[in-house]
Amino acid sequence: MTSIQIPIGSSIGHRVAVRLRQALIGIALLGTCVFCALAQDAHSHPGAPTREWERKSDPGALIKIVRDSTERFKDVKTAEAEGYGLSFGCVSGPDSGAMGLHYVNGNLLSRGELDPTHPQIVIYEPQGDGACV
Repeated sequence: MTSIQIPIGSSIGHRVAVRLRQALIGIALLGTCVFCALAQDAHSHPGAPTREWERKSDPGALIKIVRDSTERFKDVKTAEAEGYGLSFGCVSGPDSGAMGLHYVNGNLLSRGELDPTHPQIVIYEPQGDGACV
């Protein structure tokens, strides 16, 4: 059986490699979301205490909680000091947007619960000088 090799330097090979990488990252993120969605929340346990953000029906209140909780992560060093590690490199291409650098906190992720006051993932945009914002 013969195989066809596409040089990575070619524009078709590059586009295929970029799309494959994006698809694999998407599958990994989707798997994470499915895991979190399957996790039980406080509503499934009668009498279980609910957090303040779960009681609020105003979507603006949840947005404020998320903004307040992520304010400290403007510096990537803060995220690293709190147990976040780079898990996905930045994926970008000439014909598609960028996804940023994903810093994941494995301890928070393994709990299986979503808590907007303790984000499981924070995303940074790499800058030309090597900094992340």
